[in-house]
Amino acid sequence: MFIKPIKPPLSIQVLEALVRRLSPKHPRIDEIKEELRITKAGYRGEQSLDYFLGALSSKKYTIFHDLRLPYTPNTEPYYFQIDILLVCSTHLLMFRSQKLCRYTILRS
Repeated sequence: MFIKPIKPPLSIQVLEALVRRLSPKHPRIDEIKEELRITKAGYRGEQSLDYFLGALSSKKYTIFHDLRLPYTPNTEPYYFQIDILLVCSTHLLMFRSQKLCRYTILRS
C-alpha cells in the first residue's frame, strides 16, 4: 500500500516555467534545460520502480516516497532524504533510484 505516493518534484515545475519564460538566447538556457532533463530523468526512475512495487501485497508491505526525516545528534538538526521506504513486519528497506540514460540504477 502506498501511504505517501510519488509526486513530481517542485523543481520540475520551476525549471519548466524558467524555460518557457526565458529567451532562447539567454546565456544560461542550455544549463537550465540540462538541469530539467536530469531532474525529469530522476523522477522517471522513481516512477519506473512504482510499477514493480505496485505488484507487492498491500496487506504485507507499506511504501513511502520521498521522505525527509530529521536527525538531531546535537542541538543543530540535520535532515536526510529517503527516495523510497518499504516497510514490512520484519524489515525496513530504503531504496535510492537513479535513472541514467535508459537504465534505472537501484541501490538499497
